[in-house]
This record gives sequence, C-alpha cells and structure tokens, in this order.
Amino acid sequence: MRMDEIGWHSTHSADFSNQREQGTGDYVFLLIKSPCRIFYDGEMRKYPAYTWILYTPDAYQHYGADGEVYNDDWLHFAPDAEEEAMLRALSIPLNTPVTLPKGTELSKLLRDMCFEYFSVHLHRIEMTNLMFRMLFYRLHEQLCRVKAVPVSDSRAVRLRQIKEFVFRKPFERFTAARFAEEMDLTVTEFEQQYAEENGSAFADDLIHTRLCFIAEQMRLHADEDQTVEEIAQLCCYASEAEFTAEFSRFMGQTPQAFLDECRKK
Repeated sequence: MRMDEIGWHSTHSADFSNQREQGTGDYVFLLIKSPCRIFYDGEMRKYPAYTWILYTPDAYQHYGADGEVYNDDWLHFAPDAEEEAMLRALSIPLNTPVTLPKGTELSKLLRDMCFEYFSVHLHRIEMTNLMFRMLFYRLHEQLCRVKAVPVSDSRAVRLRQIKEFVFRKPFERFTAARFAEEMDLTVTEFEQQYAEENGSAFADDLIHTRLCFIAEQMRLHADEDQTVEEIAQLCCYASEAEFTAEFSRFMGQTPQAFLDECRKK
C-alpha cells in the first residue's frame, strides 16, 4: 500500500464542508465521528456519528458537519494488487455511506495506524501495512453484523469450529458471550447462528459434552461401586434428580441403567 496521507481526530467547525468534484486521485477512507451530511444518491443526506465511506480515486466527494462540531479520521492511500483483491473479496462498499455499530473500534485502529506511520520505528511501513489489513478485516466483521455485505463462509466455518472446540474441552467454562464478542455478534445472534449452523443449541452442547465426559469416567470407574447420587455430587449437580434428568435427555438412558450396563461387561 502507498500511504499518501493519514489523520486521526481532525476537528472542524459546525459549518465545515468539503467538496471535491473530481475526487482526489487516490482512495479516501473517511470515518466521521460526529453527526454529518454526505452527498449520496443525488442529494445531501444526514447521517449519525461513526458513519464511514470509502471513496474511489475519481469519485465525487461532498460531505460536512450537520450543525455541530465536526470530527473525523481519514486515510488517503493507493492499494497494491493484493490489497485491491482483499477489498473485493470482503465486498467492501465503495462510495456508499455506512453507519457502524462499533465505530470507536475502527477509530482506535486508525489512531494506532497514524501514530505508527509518523513514528521512527524501524518497521513502521510494514506495521502500517499490517494495520491497514486489520482495519478492513474489522470493518468487514461489522458490515456482516449490520448485514451490509453477505456473510462469508468463514463465519459458518468458525461456528462449526466452536462446536468442535467445546467438545474437546468438556469442563472449560465457556459462555455464549465470549464467542459472541469474538465474532462481533450479540449473544442472541450468536446463539441463533450457532443453532442454524450446527443443528443444536449452544447451551445444550455445553451440557452434552460434559455428560459425554462424565459417562466415559463412569465407564472407566464402574468397578468402584459409586452410586448415582455420589456421581451427581462429584459432578457438582444440585441433586441426583437433576443429574438423572439431564443424563437421560442427552445420553438416551438413565445413569443407573448406564452404570448397570458398564458393570455387566
């Protein structure tokens, strides 16, 4: 990537307006952090804070404040062939304003990118290029969340990987909130997409993997003559009845019947 200009947290007056009829000759990524007006689809339209737009080199640009102090982050650049392919693969909208659910996250990335670019670090250019890619990967995640671009197959793959991961670590304290944050989803969205992709509820899989592990331990220690009540207590169930109900639901038989089978072998 060729960096032409970069700025973070630029502030202008409440009557600020910028118009470039012939564009700038390079790509412009603009993250407006205050209420603003942007010319789009033939007219000036109002947008809330944390609206971004990626202008192509020759695109008409007209944007400005909407009655209060204007603030933005911005990046003028020319992507190389590989980075252009990345932008296409991520379906990043061009010359189209989009409001972000987590604009501050993008602003922090642009801040770090700006500070690195103007530093005296030995690998400042390489680091800036890496941050550029991170910026657009994070942007893509947010675009998927607001359904501004098609959700890629990578999300489906990740949801399947999470199920496999959960079943490999039966007593890890996993939560839906942990994975939802990682995938930039709400907890409800994560649980819905997890169930759609895996055919089972996330909460059920947490219980199922734990019970599979318990059943294997019961099989290995069947000759120790532990009672179902003792096993329930060891596994931190509030009661034998709760343990029996969950075991029967997920394993297809009561824990006592399972123990009896193990002891006959």
